[in-house]
Amino acid sequence: MIGMWFFQDVILQPTEDISASFLWSKVYRQIHLALVNSKDEQGIIRCGVAFPKYSDEHPTLGHQLRLLAPEESDLQHLNLIEALKRFTPDYVKIKTIRPVPVRACKGFVTYGRYQPEATVMRKARRYAKRHGISIEEAQKLFPAPINKTRYPYIQLDSMTNHHRFSLFIKKKEAVEQPFKGFSAYGFSTETSVPDF
Repeated sequence: MIGMWFFQDVILQPTEDISASFLWSKVYRQIHLALVNSKDEQGIIRCGVAFPKYSDEHPTLGHQLRLLAPEESDLQHLNLIEALKRFTPDYVKIKTIRPVPVRACKGFVTYGRYQPEATVMRKARRYAKRHGISIEEAQKLFPAPINKTRYPYIQLDSMTNHHRFSLFIKKKEAVEQPFKGFSAYGFSTETSVPDF
């Protein structure tokens, strides 16, 4: 039995001049900020994300972002219309908040961040610092693990050090789990969201 969930869809509308990947980068930065600012009294982020057109076969997120929450008020508090006002109506369409259609639900999934190079990069940085060599030289000593699976990603700029990075997104089938909240990117490996 699926507990009641609510959702709100954001549709990206790329143009000849503005690519989908550029839009994802700009829109997701605003979503990230809105999620951080939406923490409840316990410091929990109550809205998660889903990508209805997600595919890792031909890595893509499609043009649709879905925000989900256990209460309608959680999505109202997120205030997407304010967060994305720079992009509407030309590049982004924001749909109204609605209850999840239980009959259309295929099950539950989790979305998480996939970081294949993170540990390798950390090792290389530490080695470079200790041995007084460049990070590029150190990276050659620590080859990244070869992973056949490719995940879709969003290019983002770090808000702390302003470096560009790829936010790889991994989708997994899951069972319905008790609500534990989401990360600042709307992900969780513990809280599953309805898949429809």
